[in-house]
Amino acid sequence: MSVEDRPDGGGGTGWSAPEQGSGGWGPAPGAPVAPAAGTGWSTPATAGAPVPGGPAAGGWGQLTGPGQQPYGSVLTRRGIVALKPLGFGDFFDGAFRALRHNPRVMIGLSAVVLVLTNILVALPLAGMFAAGGLLDPAAASAEPSDTQLAAMGGSLLALVPAGFLQSVAIVVLTGILILSVTQSVVDRRLSAGELWRRARGRVWPLVGWSLLQSLVASLVVGLALAPGVVLLVLEELVSGVVLLVVLGLAVTLAVIWAGVVLVFVPVVIVVERLGIVAAVRRSFRLVRGAFWKTLLVLFLTLVLTGAVSQLLATPFAIVGGLGLALLQSNPTLAGVVYAASVSLGSTVGMVLSVPFLAAVVALLYVDRRIRLEGLDVSLARTLEDGRA
Repeated sequence: MSVEDRPDGGGGTGWSAPEQGSGGWGPAPGAPVAPAAGTGWSTPATAGAPVPGGPAAGGWGQLTGPGQQPYGSVLTRRGIVALKPLGFGDFFDGAFRALRHNPRVMIGLSAVVLVLTNILVALPLAGMFAAGGLLDPAAASAEPSDTQLAAMGGSLLALVPAGFLQSVAIVVLTGILILSVTQSVVDRRLSAGELWRRARGRVWPLVGWSLLQSLVASLVVGLALAPGVVLLVLEELVSGVVLLVVLGLAVTLAVIWAGVVLVFVPVVIVVERLGIVAAVRRSFRLVRGAFWKTLLVLFLTLVLTGAVSQLLATPFAIVGGLGLALLQSNPTLAGVVYAASVSLGSTVGMVLSVPFLAAVVALLYVDRRIRLEGLDVSLARTLEDGRA
């Protein structure tokens, strides 16, 4: 059975991480391994050791040693990026190329998933506005009735499972998009069905990682800010505010640090098919020595996608505002129009930002494996042999 026909999508001989010891795919500790022809992603050099003649592990640095060929010179770019350590602009150029290389998955599948999940969120939101009379100027100053309060409470409760389903759907979608980008690196365009077949066995680890992140973040933020809140309750206003500011800054820095060093966990779960704990350790190793570069690329990506999303959502927000102004006599219809406009604007922005961010993260991962494990040489030989 070929790698392509395997139920796991060829995870064992594809992107698998190097293992220690003589029994695994990787080398024994400290022993460099020359990439074998035709093995694709699965034959990196010793993890954590820069490839001889290559750049320093953490920098943008020199790509070759004196008199040596540059990385990727054995192969003209066939995929979305050249098979060499990636420069700063390659991440963004490669992300745009990934969107164009497989638009049915990167844009089409993203649109379908995000539209359906945003509808789930918009329905209870519209119900809350309409049932509570929040858009009725005549009832704005009136005390809400028990019926209105009950309807608003029901709508708020409905937002919880809708938001959870949306979060799970985005996590799974991101895993599929990452797989698509890694295949686009070697100029392969897989259908949504084939990508789902490869990713479906990793859905629960992805969901588990997402839930674990949310739980730990909530606990850390709650415990860190609790002393400041206690001081405010005890009417120690100055001390409470100062402590909240200091602790808030510390928590923010901790969250940023964790977001960077753990950025590759979903990629490793899907591509290398590792468990959550092993994926966390693997992400730490891949980011080590390149923290600031990774942080800068992620920051600029978030700024770019945030600005584009806001720009695309603005016309829909204007339409929603006009609906509120023109439909004051019909609060129910005004609520539906407003919720639909806001949801549609959010969806349009996410259809571009979610796959673009997934593509940048996937390319950061590819760059780290090229710099640390010589992945470019292995992929180039595979492509040369016609087995990619």
